[in-house]
Amino acid sequence: MARRVHLEAGASHERKEEHRPLLILIILSLSAPLAAVAAPNIVFMMADDLGWNDVGYHGSEIKTPHIDALAGHGVELDRYYAFPLCSPTRVALMTGRSPIRQGVDTPIGPNGGMPLDEHLLPQTLRAAGYQTFLTGKWHLGIERVASHPYRRGFDHSYGHLGAAVDYYTHIWLGGLDWHRNGHVVREEGYSTELITAEAIDRITKRDTTAPMFLYVAFNAPHTPLQAPDRFLDRYPGIANPSRRHYAAMVSAVDDGVGQILAAIESEGIANETLVVWVSDNGGNFRAGASNEPFRGGKGSVFEGGIRVPGMIRWPGVLASGATFRQQITAHDWFQTLTSAVGVKPQNVKAFDGVDMWPALKDGAAVEREETVIGIDGSYAIFRDGWKLVEHRPRGSDTATKHLYRINEDPGEERDLIDVKPDFAKDLLARIRKIPRPPSVSRDVVPRGAATGRPRKKRAKAGGPGGRNPQTGWPEETRPPWVEAAIRD
Repeated sequence: MARRVHLEAGASHERKEEHRPLLILIILSLSAPLAAVAAPNIVFMMADDLGWNDVGYHGSEIKTPHIDALAGHGVELDRYYAFPLCSPTRVALMTGRSPIRQGVDTPIGPNGGMPLDEHLLPQTLRAAGYQTFLTGKWHLGIERVASHPYRRGFDHSYGHLGAAVDYYTHIWLGGLDWHRNGHVVREEGYSTELITAEAIDRITKRDTTAPMFLYVAFNAPHTPLQAPDRFLDRYPGIANPSRRHYAAMVSAVDDGVGQILAAIESEGIANETLVVWVSDNGGNFRAGASNEPFRGGKGSVFEGGIRVPGMIRWPGVLASGATFRQQITAHDWFQTLTSAVGVKPQNVKAFDGVDMWPALKDGAAVEREETVIGIDGSYAIFRDGWKLVEHRPRGSDTATKHLYRINEDPGEERDLIDVKPDFAKDLLARIRKIPRPPSVSRDVVPRGAATGRPRKKRAKAGGPGGRNPQTGWPEETRPPWVEAAIRD
């Protein structure tokens, strides 16, 4: 693995190819006529429900060689924070604003959607001349066509609109949820591999005269736990069936990451492409994930639910084999990415995130007064090295409160709330000041409907013919979701 460089605030660092910009200028100066140089590409890849201890470079038994190599040749984000559930993180990524103030406080169900008056990252990039592609999971609105990605800034979109799908039948809550640009797609295949193939297709068929923004949102390793035998065969030593299936699903994602990176290399655009890879929230340990050494998991604002693997790579621009130790969050990406590629954001509403590009590029200190992350009933606020947690267990009407020196105690083992009660009250009051509109996502999924609980006994994943004919999810009992959506 590449030599590790630690990027602390104000610290300088070496780059392996400092001569590259000068060399490029010399080459261009000898070219006649001068060719127009396109802006940098952005490829943003996100896993779904991947825990801290589910990648090889964190010591996991799960093999992720391609993700490990990406970390080794880029900047590892040691303190990257997402929101604890799918939709809130995606809102933060797309808008640069807190989902709390947008009313997205749980996963968006079939009758909800991100507010339509929010401006999205792909809209800004498209206005700046970028081709904008989405392949994979959307989960920001399915009920209305106005909420779909091809109406929210993406030139091309493919995959599923809702929370989850069967990996083989692509059905969610009785309806087929698989589309390409608003048209129903019926095709066989394992969804992780289909998402990868579409991403590669976009890379190879892009307009080479314009930059691209490619958002690859894998739905794995989110439940239901399904994987082809060829991935399960990589883990004969994992006895727990959930962990084994989960590991196989992560390996499928890792293979996809490797294939996408290989396509970028094959196209000769690696040095002109900024690549990000992250998880959307902590792992669901009830479904085979591991967030060790952190406390909690998906749905929790303890570290295991929100501190997740992440990395960023841009050869010749960012340090190779570096570890970034400043806090960076999901709602920092809008400003950070546009700053990196020199695009002015077109938003009107104020950002909640900050521009972390100076810190990522040069190790500069980026001041942030505080960071608030949370969902309905559970919140965390970071300030001056402290973290206050307001934790409401699922199904409970009461919340517990905890205070930690989080940099010194990332395992959240030493609760100091009784030592500094007044400070804790002040932090809690600051959380309360955030405006909270009515929820646009709460109580919209029928109870138990999105859990994937089987009606019949679950068959072995990766059954005959590469399909799973008895996944336990309902038969197709309603029209495809994209066809049934309300037209405005």
